[in-house]
Amino acid sequence: MKFLIIRLSSLGDIILTQPIVAELKARFPGCEISYVCKPQNEELVRLMAPDIRVIGFHEEAAWFARLRQTRYDAAFDLHGKLASSAILYAARAGKRFRYNKQRSMRKAIVNHKTDASITSTVDLYYSALAKYLGYKPSPLLLPTIQVPAMEGNPPPMPAVPDGKPLITIFPGALHHTKMLPEYLWKEFLRAADPDWHFLILGSPKEDAIARRLEAVQPERITNQCGKYSFEELAWVMAQSAVIISSDSGPMHLAAALRLPQVAIFGSTHPRLGFSPMNPNAHIICKDLSCQPCTLHGRLYCPLGHFDCMRGITPQELIEAVRERLNGV
Repeated sequence: MKFLIIRLSSLGDIILTQPIVAELKARFPGCEISYVCKPQNEELVRLMAPDIRVIGFHEEAAWFARLRQTRYDAAFDLHGKLASSAILYAARAGKRFRYNKQRSMRKAIVNHKTDASITSTVDLYYSALAKYLGYKPSPLLLPTIQVPAMEGNPPPMPAVPDGKPLITIFPGALHHTKMLPEYLWKEFLRAADPDWHFLILGSPKEDAIARRLEAVQPERITNQCGKYSFEELAWVMAQSAVIISSDSGPMHLAAALRLPQVAIFGSTHPRLGFSPMNPNAHIICKDLSCQPCTLHGRLYCPLGHFDCMRGITPQELIEAVRERLNGV
């Protein structure tokens, strides 16, 4: 059997589709799965599912013509955007399915019209698979990525004395209101246990803030933003004792790797279905009456105080890291 999965972006959302790939392979042994994503995400898809065909999406007629050369038993749109819909209906698929994004529910949560919660985005992705199978598999699989072997040529790592923990920090996010303010990162780094060493990671866009954080205590803080491929990034993260991030793609990568992590929520909220699916996760969320104020993040706090992030103390972060280090 042949299946087509469509999820164009972004890092975290793609990782959350991994259980659907795993379910199809488990329920249809020997099946062939093709996965359509944006070209910049091809490496990530290969990392999470190394035995499937990855197709980089291009908005041109020739690309759609090539897509139609393969006949699929079923196609699943796990993105729910105009481009993914076009791919879904252009594909030569016997059956086509779209997942239920729960737009109304999420809007009600953001507008504080309901106390309900969305279990997880993975649960929503399963809605498309359930339509095909005729039933919803249970229990849901968790997103899972194997740590790359990186044999023979591991990426460069900061030198850390034996027995000292390496804490990896991802200070960035796509939207400002999902980022812990820089001054709080600096206070945390100054107050952290003197035995802790830090690695700052992220995209090249975070390099400027990472350099400023590195300058706080350069003898034990190393900036490597934009230096690693996805495969190298996963391997480096796996060498860390704890991962700290906001509600972002790296948060879901850490969860899929089952690493001890601290996840910080600001203008968003775990109730929206984006909580890390990881028993090793410690979530920091002030759970204010104004949270969440957005589904994906925004440029500024609409109330002007940004208490969802500013209310997080360095000591709160330190205690969360200690708990993860101790396996609590």
